[in-house]
Parts: sequence; C-alpha cells; structure tokens
Amino acid sequence: MSDEVQKEEKPEGSGTPQAGGLLEWTEAMSVGNDILDDDHKTFFDLAKIILEVDADNGNTIVFQSALNMLADYVHGHFLREEKALRAVNYPHFDAHEQKHKAFRQYVMKIVQDYGEGRSDDIRNLPGLVVSWLNQHILAEDMQYKFWIKEKFVDKRPLAFLAVEAETKF
Repeated sequence: MSDEVQKEEKPEGSGTPQAGGLLEWTEAMSVGNDILDDDHKTFFDLAKIILEVDADNGNTIVFQSALNMLADYVHGHFLREEKALRAVNYPHFDAHEQKHKAFRQYVMKIVQDYGEGRSDDIRNLPGLVVSWLNQHILAEDMQYKFWIKEKFVDKRPLAFLAVEAETKF
C-alpha cells in the first residue's frame, strides 16, 4: 500500500444505511463459493466490531486493530476475487475492478486519517462498509455467480493475500 492515499469521493453504493440496516450476511448474498462467501461474512463482522467499539472511550487499540483487519480484508479479498474473475475471463472484469478500487481507496483514506489523528469520517465507516457490501454483493457480485469456478479461487488465508496485495496496490 502506498503511503500516500488520495481522498476519493464515496464509492458507488456507499450511502448511509437506514437505522437497523442489514448488518448480517444472508444466504441471498451467496455467490456460490464458500471461500468468497466467508470473506463477505467477515466484512460484515468487521463492520459490526467497528460500530460497537467506542474509540473515544479508551478502546483505541481494539478499534485500530479492527481498522487494520478491515484494510487487510479489503486488500486480500479483492485480490482473491479479481484473480478468480480474471482466470475465467469474466466479461465485466474491468468495471468490477474499478468498483473495488474506488472502495479500497476510500477505506484506506479513512484508515490512514484515523491513524494520523483525523477521525472526521470514522463514524461513517461501518455504514459505508455495510451499504457498499449490500449493494456490491447483491448487484455486482451476483453477476459473476455462474462464472466463478472453485478451482480458480485462491484458498490461501486472507492474511497471505493481503501481503501479496500490498505489492500490487
């Protein structure tokens, strides 16, 4: 990851969810691949942790850890998904990759700002993640559901993929 993250507009599909918005992965979000589905479930879990941890009440270490995990998951999952889509010559790959890029840049900027003591957007992060996931999984990822092939999905733990992604992004 570069040290310099540029501020981006909120990525498409990242509006603030209504109170009580969907904070859980549901079977309707399944892309037909257990590994990718588990990645998506973990994104929702991380959003809940970030939402529940009060960084202003002495939980800054837990909060920063959750943010770092989110950053790793963004890098690792997107790399895993993009490698699989590229391997099957998914026809909408370029557009899908651009949506990932916009979300990744926005999240990384918020994480970087928080690490530097600027936390203006941090309270919006759980809503951003949940809204984006709901929209992205149901509208975008469902389009590749019948393209994805088990043999092309990298089965390594996301921590390894996140390290590999660091050299790419």
